[in-house]
Amino acid sequence: MRAIRLLLAYDGTAYAGWQIQPNQRTIQGMLSDAVRRVSGEDVRPLASGRTDAGVHALGQVVVFRTESSLPADVWGRALNANLPQDIRVRYADEPPLEFHPIRDAQAKRYRYLIQDGSPLPFWQNKAWQVPRALKDKAMQEAAVRLLGTHDFSAFETSGAPRKTSVR
Repeated sequence: MRAIRLLLAYDGTAYAGWQIQPNQRTIQGMLSDAVRRVSGEDVRPLASGRTDAGVHALGQVVVFRTESSLPADVWGRALNANLPQDIRVRYADEPPLEFHPIRDAQAKRYRYLIQDGSPLPFWQNKAWQVPRALKDKAMQEAAVRLLGTHDFSAFETSGAPRKTSVR
């Protein structure tokens, strides 16, 4: 048994989020199907976090366990050949078998895009569309409260494997 770690990028517009759900297209489901087509194995890939419906990712870390002897770089190319164009493996390697993408994460970065004023087609599925002008000064003043270290335990999943909720 070995682990294969992937760095995934995807446009989540057409998906019901990361986690497999009955009768829904999900990123985890599409990746599981691609692994099955490549190796014949049923796997349930584990991601560094679960995204909601319509959420995109530029670098989500994912791991799955396999009995296959395919080299990691071949896994990346083979999965891309079996995934839709809106899901791409950017990188694949073989971490230690005990690697866990949540527990071993050193950092996460989120980007929230807001497009205010008249909606622009380019931002339709990539930014929150606010039809009126936002008050930049008030937002800057409020954002100062987000700087520094805070306890995010109120936002955790119950029983989540975390070293600390302080960030």
